[in-house]
Formats: sequence, structure tokens, C-alpha cells
Amino acid sequence: MEKWLEIRKGAPFQEISRKFGIDPVIARIIRNREIIGDEAIEAYLHADLTDLEDPLALDGLKEAAFLLRERIREGKRIRVIGDYDIDGVCATYILEHILQIYGAQADHAIPDRIRDGYGLNLHLIERALEDGIDTIITCDNGIAALEQIRYAKDHGMTVIVTDHHEPLYEEDEKGRQYLLPDADVVIDPKSPGCSYPNKNLCGAGVAWKLMHFFESLLLQTDNEGYQAAKDGVKERERDLISFREKAVPAILPLSRCPETMEMLPFAGFATVGDVMDLTGENRILVRYALRMLPHTRNAGMRALISACGLSGEVLSAYHIGFILGPCINASGRLETAELSLRLFLTEDIQDAGAIASRLRVLNDERKDMTQKGTDLALEEALGGPLKEDRVLIIYLPGIHESVAGIIAGKVREAAARPVFVLTDTMEEGLLKGSGRSIEEYPMFDSLLACSDLLVKFGGHPMAAGLTIERERLEEFRKRMNSACTLTQEDLTRKVRIDARMPLGYISERLISQLDLLEPCGKGNEKPLFAAVSLQPLSARLIGRGKNMLRLKVRDRDGTVMDALYFRDAQEMLDSLAARYGEAACQKLLAGRGEGMTMSVTYYPQINEFRGVSSLQIVIQNYIC
Repeated sequence: MEKWLEIRKGAPFQEISRKFGIDPVIARIIRNREIIGDEAIEAYLHADLTDLEDPLALDGLKEAAFLLRERIREGKRIRVIGDYDIDGVCATYILEHILQIYGAQADHAIPDRIRDGYGLNLHLIERALEDGIDTIITCDNGIAALEQIRYAKDHGMTVIVTDHHEPLYEEDEKGRQYLLPDADVVIDPKSPGCSYPNKNLCGAGVAWKLMHFFESLLLQTDNEGYQAAKDGVKERERDLISFREKAVPAILPLSRCPETMEMLPFAGFATVGDVMDLTGENRILVRYALRMLPHTRNAGMRALISACGLSGEVLSAYHIGFILGPCINASGRLETAELSLRLFLTEDIQDAGAIASRLRVLNDERKDMTQKGTDLALEEALGGPLKEDRVLIIYLPGIHESVAGIIAGKVREAAARPVFVLTDTMEEGLLKGSGRSIEEYPMFDSLLACSDLLVKFGGHPMAAGLTIERERLEEFRKRMNSACTLTQEDLTRKVRIDARMPLGYISERLISQLDLLEPCGKGNEKPLFAAVSLQPLSARLIGRGKNMLRLKVRDRDGTVMDALYFRDAQEMLDSLAARYGEAACQKLLAGRGEGMTMSVTYYPQINEFRGVSSLQIVIQNYIC
């Protein structure tokens, strides 16, 4: 079920239009994104890197940078422990790269999704102890690793946690009591009491912020050592690290921190890949990342862009979220995330090309597995015994656990309900699963309420992971649903429309100004317009599988325009036939459509074909 809602927020759109030189429709969209006031509008349209938040507002960041500097001076071994998804891989690369540039004996470890599970675990700590590691720095994990970090500390290790996930907590008569790891330093914008304004920084963003201050610190206290390292001289052989104790210097601007700037595209890449809100500084990071990615010096990223057929393209958040990013995630799902990290670490062009091609193949395999699992899950969710549940908990034996989260997301989109998808693990009697939620349902909190049933869990309000004993699955399903307070209104998919806009208002100037809203994604959604009572004049099936439609439509004012529909073409034709008859539908396909009307939501664009530009719309939703 779908409900169309036109966003109606008031503002002096004509005045904003004149003041900022933008179309009134653009002014309306900006207001719809809750951007209010001249200062906020100016920042939304024109913010640059100087508008990023101060890294030192992150609690623990300064202490961590000084601690890392001390460990480098002492020649201690440092290990970065990341995670197997795009955020964890990018965060690991950022830390390892910059630490090594500045003379650290740094390496990395990434948990295996199947063998180790998410984040820091005792196996990784024991291996670090065997390898003579002095200091562990986590990234995109660690905030919930209470037992593991205590074990590391008991064995004399230094531990720095950099994370962005919610800390664990308990509820008692005094309210919520947070449980933080006993690390030497904890950096997490979601830690209680942390004043950092951007609570939606991804794990790679936290790591990048740390490295900005770290590089700034070392450039001002060890510039000679840095230059020697850049010239390829091994600092351990030449004793290049000669720290001079000084007062804490002011943080240098990014323009004077070359390695941090070089890593910016990876922080932005992870921000999109980990589905963070594209607002505030996240939007700035991603905007600059998209500009810099096509020109990166990183051989692996260049190879990946080429392998995905995007060389020479103007990249958007869509390309990261749906083409490039899934390739990075695919290795952690089906093989090992070490492959993706090796892509970024290699300087060999041939090696980079081979890895990028392998990642592309793995992602294609992942797509096939996901489609099969999604079909099975939808059958249970929409037509099976679970169809009345408000929280869908779907057990799919035999599917690869690495695609459970993707399947959950696809089922959530189709069913407009929070979804958990669980499958078997290598441990007898245990199930592992991933959940994806809707805005009205805080998923992490719901798991906390059932924590007595779970072996392990963690996550965000919108996504979570869990491990549970198979025999407790049905009790878990019943408890989650009995505690659920979602209403039918909550479970109705909302389509939010920025404005009703007749086709005649679309122009090349308006479309060019829509670029001012980029990058679009979660929290800064792509604008959506509506047109009512369009008459389809002709329709043609297109695409390799003839599963898309190219239509010609006319609105009530007589404007005729091409329209594309990239989703299920046959479903649209069936809907038209059900309303107007099969004969009318056949006439439409023959180019003689008449007597039909449909209302659509759409996004306008310019079609370039053989040097000729024309206006067209891309239909997103329709009502016949």
C-alpha cells in the first residue's frame, strides 16, 4: 500500500529565489529539506571544506593522536582492526596508510565474516599478542567489545577505539546507564557526553578526523621525519623520528595536510556506502569525494572505476551506493574483505586491475544469490504465515549469511515493515541474522528489550545484527511482535512529493539547478515531482530484457514529453490493461494511445542522443 504526500512547507520562495539566484522550485525543495534561514541556505548551496566540524570536538581524539605519536617514537607495533564492510575497509585503509607514511610499524587485521563475525574478537587479540603487537586501534567497531578489550588490557596492550555505533547500555531505576569499553581512549560521536555535532559520522569519517589532527600534529613537530618517509627512506633504519615536545599546535587546514586530503575520497566513499545521512558535513565530504574520485592517485580505486565502466563519467552518490560500493562489500560477503583492502593498498596497476575485475565478478554472484533469497523471503512475508506480523522475522535455511541484510532491505522496501532475515551458521543450533527497519521503528532498542533471548546483537535504529539459538526463534518472533506498537499508518509506504509540477515548467535551466542539491541520498533525498492526469500516447518496451518502458505522454496543458519507466514494465502495462482494457493497451504499444490517464511521480532530466538534447521525465511511481 502506498500513500502519496505532497510536502507543504511555507517560506518566501520568490524572495529566496531572487536572493540566491535560484528557481523558486529549487527554493521550495531546499525548504522541504528543513534548510531554513539565509545562513543555512548559503551553507547548503556553497559550503566547502572549511565548514567541516572541528576534529578536536570529538572526545578522545587529541589523546589518541598523542598516544599514537608516542608509540611511533618508541618503535612499538600498531595493528588496525577494522570490519569487513565498505566502511570498515575504508577506515582501515585511511588509518594504515597515514600511520605508515608517518613512520609507524603499522599493519591491519579484518575479521572474517563467517569465522570471526563482526568486529573485535578474542581470536584477533590473541593473534595480535602472538605477533608482538603493542597497540590496537579499532575502526568501525569496538564500542561494544567490552569483554574483548578487557582481555587485551589484562594482557598489557594499549587499545584505542574509533567507532560510530551506539554504545551498549542498561536500564535501571536511575535511567539509562551506558557501558563503555575500558580502552585507553574511546572516540565515538555517539558516546555519552561527546559534544561532536555530527552524530552521523561513519566509521571511516571518525578515522579520517583522527588522522587529520594526527598529521597536523606530526607536520608541526616532525616535518623532517615526514619528508624522509615521503622520500621512501625507512625511518626504522635511519632513526628519523625525533619528536620535539611542544605545546599542542593549532590544527592545520586540510590544504596543508596532503595525506589527509588524499584520503578524503575514501571517507566520502564510506559515508555513502554505509548509508549515512547526507546532511551537514557528511554532504560536504561526499561532494568533494565525488569531485576527487575520478582523479585519485590510488591505483585500486582507479581500477575499480574502470572495471565498472565509469571512467570519464561524472560520478554521483548513486554510483558509489549501487555500483562501486557493492563491489567492495562483495569480497567481505563471499570471500574475504582482505581482497578489497588489498585493492586500495596495492600500487601495482596490473594487480589492481585483476583485483577490481575479481570484485566485479563477486558482486555479480552476490546479486544472483540475493535475488534468489529475496524471492523466497517475499513469498513468506507476503503470502505465508508471517503476512499478518508487523515485524517480519524470516528464517531462510541455506542462504549465505552475508546477503541476509541485503535481502532484509529488499523485503522491507516491498512490505514497508521492519524485517529480520536469519539463516544457519557454522555452529550447530545457532542462527545469525540481519535486520533493516523503517523510520518509525528503532530496531536496536527493540533488540535490547529481547536481549535475554539473544546470544549476540548490535546495530543502529535502522539496522541491526543478531545471533540466536534456533530453538528460541519462535519465542523471539512472538515477543518482538507483541511488543510492537506500529500502527497501520506507520506500515503504509509514504511517497513524499516535493511539488506538483506540470511538464511545461521543466526547462534545461531548472534541471541544471537541480545539480545544486547534489549529492542526494539518505537525509537529502533526490527531488520528486508529481504530474496528474497524464495521457500516455505511445509506449515501447526497451532494454535487453524488454523490462523497461519508453512512453510519450501529454499533460492537461498540452505539453508532450518522453517518459521512461525503469522498473517492472509489464506490471505497468497490466495495470493500464486492468483499468482500460487489453485492446486499449495494445493500441498504446502500437503508438495510438487514447482515452487513458495516469498520475505519476517523476524526476526530470536531459536526454543526450546523437548530439541532440531533449527534455524527458523518469517515472518513479504511478496510479492508473
